[in-house]
Amino acid sequence: MKINVLKPKATEKERFTGTNCEVNINDCPGNLCQNGATCIDGVNSYTCQCPPSYTGTYCSKDVDECALRPSVCKNGATCTNTVGGYTCICVNGWTGQDCSENIDDCAVAACFNGATCHDRVGSFYCQCLLCHLDDACASDPCHAGAMCDTSPIDGTYICSCPNGFKGTDCTEDVDECEEGTISLRARRKMRQHSWVIQLQLHKAGFTGPRCEININECDSNPCQNEGTCLDERGGFSLRLHAR
Repeated sequence: MKINVLKPKATEKERFTGTNCEVNINDCPGNLCQNGATCIDGVNSYTCQCPPSYTGTYCSKDVDECALRPSVCKNGATCTNTVGGYTCICVNGWTGQDCSENIDDCAVAACFNGATCHDRVGSFYCQCLLCHLDDACASDPCHAGAMCDTSPIDGTYICSCPNGFKGTDCTEDVDECEEGTISLRARRKMRQHSWVIQLQLHKAGFTGPRCEININECDSNPCQNEGTCLDERGGFSLRLHAR
C-alpha cells in the first residue's frame, strides 16, 4: 500500500536542485516509514510502501489478516491475529501454516498380520489381509442360498451351507434320515474303538482396528457331543473324544 506523505510547502528552489533546477530533491532521507516499509521519493513528498502485514500513512498499523481474509485458515482452523502476521490453530488431523496439509497418521501407526494402513483425517484404519486376496467368491461358486467367504489362509472360497445342503459348494442334498443313522453308528464306534476325530475349520482369524486380535472361534461353542474346542491362530480344532 502506498500513501503519499506531503512535506510543508516549499519554494521551487527548495524542491529542485541543479544548475537549471532540473534535479528533484530526494525527500526520503529522514523519512518516517516504519516496519520495513520502502520510501518512494516524490516532488516535495515521499510515499511509504508498506509490507503486506502493515498499513497506515507510515505503515505503523498492523493489518488484521483474520478479519481481512476470513478464509486464510483452512479446514475449520481458528485464526488468531498477531503483530505483523497471524496464526492458524489447526483442528486434529491437519497441519501447515494455513492448516491445509493432512497429517499422515500411517507414519506412526502399526498394522499387524500383513494388513495395509490407510490414512484418514485425524485417524487411520487397517485393511486386513483378507481384503487383499483375490475374491474367490466373484464367480458365485456356492449353491444358491449358501454364504460365500474368502479364506484368509489360501484365498480359496468357503461355502456356508443352508440347512438341508452340504459339500464344498453346498450342492449335495442332506438325507436327514441317513445322517441320523450315521451319527448314531459313529458314536457307537467311537465308544468301542476310542477313536478321536479332529476337524480343522479355518475362519478369517483376525479382527481389531489393527488386525492384531486373534478371533477365538471357541466363543461360539461350536463343539457338540461332548467335544473339546481348541482355539488356534486363524481357526480352531474340534476334538471329540470317545469314552
